[in-house]
Amino acid sequence: MNVSPNEKLTRFIFSKSHFSTKNQTVKYAAFIPPVNSRDLSVFRISSISDSEVWRIGKEDVQGNRTLKARADLCVAQVDQIDLKVVPDTKTHILHANITSFPLDKIARQIIATKLANGSKLEEMPQA
Repeated sequence: MNVSPNEKLTRFIFSKSHFSTKNQTVKYAAFIPPVNSRDLSVFRISSISDSEVWRIGKEDVQGNRTLKARADLCVAQVDQIDLKVVPDTKTHILHANITSFPLDKIARQIIATKLANGSKLEEMPQA
């Protein structure tokens, strides 16, 4: 299944240190894959409402962490830096991975910074 360049993605954020409320920006740390992984978990959100995106974050992703915010971006932004978005629907129908991150720490930070700079911060709505 191909992923369209116009499709919207979101990266759920569980750490307050991964974004700035004051500047309304996402920090690069939000886009660093787990150690020894070349994949970064995201969700495809073009086909669902904003409230449904938050529901997925809270019910399907959060676990024992607390969802604080999310970073929204387009697949085209991922394509521009020679990474790929690959559907990975084993855990959720809308789950995907941004894949082919290098393992080099500096290279990962550069790529994560580009993704963060191209993303839009959405803070968790207050209940």
